[in-house]
Amino acid sequence: MRSLSLCIIFLFATAVLAEDKPADTDEIHAVQRRPLREAKRVELFSYGSVSIADPYLQRWGGGLRAMWHLREGLSLGLDGNGFGTWQTQELVIAKRELHARIIDSRQRASVAAVAAIAPLYGKVALPGDVLVHFETFFDAGLGGALTETDAGRGVRPMLLAGIGQRVFLSEDFALTARVGGDLYAERVVIDGQQSTKAMGFWTFSLGVSVYFPGGRGDR
Repeated sequence: MRSLSLCIIFLFATAVLAEDKPADTDEIHAVQRRPLREAKRVELFSYGSVSIADPYLQRWGGGLRAMWHLREGLSLGLDGNGFGTWQTQELVIAKRELHARIIDSRQRASVAAVAAIAPLYGKVALPGDVLVHFETFFDAGLGGALTETDAGRGVRPMLLAGIGQRVFLSEDFALTARVGGDLYAERVVIDGQQSTKAMGFWTFSLGVSVYFPGGRGDR
């Protein structure tokens, strides 16, 4: 009798599960399309820059970077920029009153070959149902910088590296911000003797990236 009761309960439970299960089950996977595709496109990044974390020299300038995107998240190109440099009040006081020996190195312009990777891509929802797509990238480059010191001016070997954030505005435009540093071998005069010192500075850059060719029909 007990076995018969268990069989009846099992058959009843099986019938209920079969009744609840739909005959045909369709699964839908929704993947949102990227608003801007970079692969096989040229990016022109026009930007303005200002130096940061330097108490003695203030630098303002701008530049243009041209990058060819081999695929999504990987690009190669050239970067060129120019700077104007001004002494801060701290540098004037340090030299005049404290007789500090501060190397006044002024980078006028630079050109470098650059490689960039973008390993992080995401999106964030803002108030008002606004969805913003963004990309984080890292870059590094090698080139030459035109600099000037008391020892004279000349082109020095230079390394650069930075991290940036790109916010996609449309299929052909993005707002790009970057924090990076330039490091170069400078010729200086110390106690009447010429020597080579590693000099550098940090910059914050902000600008707009334009992608070519444009439009969906070209890709």
